[in-house]
Order: sequence, then structure tokens, then C-alpha cells
Amino acid sequence: MRAAAIAMNMLAAPLAAAPADGVYDGFDCAAPVSDQRVTLQGDRIVYFESSCRLTDPRSVEGWETATLYWADCRGEGQEWRERTLLMTRMGGGLIVIGNGWAERYAPCPNLQPKLD
Repeated sequence: MRAAAIAMNMLAAPLAAAPADGVYDGFDCAAPVSDQRVTLQGDRIVYFESSCRLTDPRSVEGWETATLYWADCRGEGQEWRERTLLMTRMGGGLIVIGNGWAERYAPCPNLQPKLD
């Protein structure tokens, strides 16, 4: 009975395909430092002065390349939780959408993710 309940729960909330791990930048991948740089690795997304652990991934019906998460974030002495949508775009770019904001990032194939 317990196995059936677990299987039903998994069917009700399928895991979505996450965007590719990597480094992305909003303006210039060649710049040595950029406040528009984002690193995505596993369940973490790291911005210039903040980072978030991504949990509870959900598919977005009709958007094959989008995944909706809860993001538990910290940075600049603050902690917060928000819904965050990650979506890959043609050419391997990344779109990140939060409540009232959206950003577009290009892939930086010459940079490797380095998380603490």
C-alpha cells in the first residue's frame, strides 16, 4: 500500500528536465568579473551576491524546457524564499523568471562552474 501511495505521488508531480549546469552571463562571458553572471549546478543557482537552493521541481504544462522551483535564497545578510522558473532557450541560453522580474542569460561555454 505504501509503495502505491509513493507511486501516485510521483505521478501527480513529475520531475521536469532541469536546464543544463553551467555558467551564463547577461552581457559578456569574456569579462573576468560580471554582476550579470549566473552559475547553475545541480540544485543551486548562484548570482553575483546571492545563491539559492532549488527545490520541488515541477514541469510547466506546454513548456517543455521550463521548470518551476521553490528557491531558498540568501545573500547580503538576507534570507528569502520565492518561486523561480528556469527555462532554456534556443542556442542553450537560460531564462530565469521570478515574481515581477525576468532575466535572459547567454551560455559561457569557456567557463566552468565553481561553487563553494
